[in-house]
Amino acid sequence: MLVLLLGVAASAQSLVEHAAAAAGGSIGGVAGKKVGEGLAGIFNKVDVSAAKAAKSGASKTPLGEAADEFMEVGPGVPRSAPSVPPPPPLHRAAVRKVARTPAPVPAAPAAPAAPPPPAPQPTRDDLRKAETGMSRDALLQMGPPAVRITMFEDGHLLEIYRYMAEDTIVGVVRLIDGTVAAVQMP
Repeated sequence: MLVLLLGVAASAQSLVEHAAAAAGGSIGGVAGKKVGEGLAGIFNKVDVSAAKAAKSGASKTPLGEAADEFMEVGPGVPRSAPSVPPPPPLHRAAVRKVARTPAPVPAAPAAPAAPPPPAPQPTRDDLRKAETGMSRDALLQMGPPAVRITMFEDGHLLEIYRYMAEDTIVGVVRLIDGTVAAVQMP
């Protein structure tokens, strides 16, 4: 039953498409015929008008003589150089020879100062001293965090400091508006 239903729907679709194509073709043919007739009529009128003008307007003088009456031709005149001004004359400055003295040799630069040693990383014992309500400055006196994340959340400044020793996490401290809110140690 399903196959029969699909077959009927497909043949109906095909019938509609063929009917649309036939209608479009006949409309295009009729329109093309009208356009062709219109162009033929226009060209016929132009041909008739040109034939009338050729018969009534024929002059008895050759074309070259008629052209001389309307156009005056004279001898050629040489053109002058373009009106660009010439370049200014070159002026050479007076040259004085000066005895050269050898340039002084700069002193060897001092060795750059060694960078200061890195600040000590806080240990678990140091982070146990961090308490809720502690200020950011007091926390940073223990040592700088390995990772610092700063963002705004609900109108407050949220900072997350992660302290690490080599590849292991020592602790994480959350600060809200510059005060310690939580200390987490794994």
